[in-house]
Amino acid sequence: MISIHEYQRKAIHLFNLIIPFSYWFIIPNQNKFKIIIITFTALFILADYFRTKSKLIKKLFIIFFDKMLREHELKGQFTGATWVMISASVTILVFPKYIAIISLIFMSIGDTFAALIGRKFGKLKIYDKSFEGFLGGLIACLVVAYCYDPLPFYISGFGALAAMLFETLPLPLDDNFRIPIGSAIIMTMLVGVL
Repeated sequence: MISIHEYQRKAIHLFNLIIPFSYWFIIPNQNKFKIIIITFTALFILADYFRTKSKLIKKLFIIFFDKMLREHELKGQFTGATWVMISASVTILVFPKYIAIISLIFMSIGDTFAALIGRKFGKLKIYDKSFEGFLGGLIACLVVAYCYDPLPFYISGFGALAAMLFETLPLPLDDNFRIPIGSAIIMTMLVGVL
């Protein structure tokens, strides 16, 4: 059974869609958006830093987020939200806008579907994830890729596959960082080749 706190965590994860959609529709000026995302990322990093140094900030984090935080986050490592902001900044700064946007959408949608489906139906293990979760995330990302007009489906579809492979593989970086960066690298390479 999936806990209410996991649903809350994934709802926040879906709320991260505000980043790519703001970049696409609300603040389409790339330079302005880069300044905004870097500023917010710095604030998240500072909040995570002071969460380990200030008793008041640590207490506030526990009051508001205790049940949603993972064990490693409670021990002082960056929260998933901070990794989302770091990956959003890197993706937006390094990759073309149309690739950055879909990569960040893959992170929010794919990771959410993979986690919820994997926890509910996961039987076949792939490292510490499940095949069912991988498949659920992949299908969700493929739907996004199919609907995303700025890239041909054969490129965004490979980006969707890459996103879910980077989500599933036991690589040392946080999946909120691996998913958008990995899928953006693959799509950028494919755009350059095809």
